[in-house]
Amino acid sequence: MTSRKSDVPIPKLAGVCGWPIHHSLSPVLHNYWLKAAGISGAYIPFAVRPDNAVAAFQSLKYTSISGVNVTLPLKRQAFLAADDHTPDALKLGVSNCLFKRDGKLIGHNTDLEGFATPLLSKIAASELSQSSVLLIGAGGASRAVIGALLSLNVPEIKIANRTDSKAESLAESVNLPSLYAVPWESRNAAVASSQVIINASSAGMSGYSDLDLDLETARPGTLVYDLIYTPRRTGLLKEAERRGCETLGGLSMLIEQARPSFRHFFGEAPPKDLDPTETLYAALKSGVR
Repeated sequence: MTSRKSDVPIPKLAGVCGWPIHHSLSPVLHNYWLKAAGISGAYIPFAVRPDNAVAAFQSLKYTSISGVNVTLPLKRQAFLAADDHTPDALKLGVSNCLFKRDGKLIGHNTDLEGFATPLLSKIAASELSQSSVLLIGAGGASRAVIGALLSLNVPEIKIANRTDSKAESLAESVNLPSLYAVPWESRNAAVASSQVIINASSAGMSGYSDLDLDLETARPGTLVYDLIYTPRRTGLLKEAERRGCETLGGLSMLIEQARPSFRHFFGEAPPKDLDPTETLYAALKSGVR
């Protein structure tokens, strides 16, 4: 009796790594897309200790896992673990995505694309190339924001951070005259001359105080982009709406940075015609991950 090969595809496995990782919405998002696209696979969270992260990531080459997303505080370790890097990962020196190609572990970063795609849905590249941007925050998210803004030819980027030395250090690391630090005490004065205001800090996140930024001098139509998505409408976005500003929340970035990862992990792009926003917010509201 001859055996018949099954026509059922072998399920693909991917996931997200962090420490801690219970808060991640990525499994909800990727599994939503898998189900919608009818792809046989699963996406699960992996808790990875920072002191063992490089070795853990390198072991991916010897497993059936097709790739992982990487969240804080492991993005630098993911970069170090990779055999090769994409240009976007090299720009930032960190990786939020690892996938396998020709037996090698590739370090990638989707934050540049994830940040820029929602931004360009609100303001044209031609307008950005004539805009001044005020960026709040000097951490890893700010580096991705700066990389995207520079690639879009933004002529002026002002960085303000509660600790002035961190903003100054970030500006010095880029070393461009069009990008400079603004003292924290001068942040409100910088609002009036900014066409785009971006919050890349943790201020305003659930459990944290609202961002201490006065939008009184913001011109109507100014775009306020808050990378935070919990809560859905931060205090900053509420105040921006009250002032007649355009607003953009952080969930758009989460969704867009996940799209290229999904393609690397599962071999096809996620469905473009299905918006996962309400599914993600329902998960946040219920506490289900």
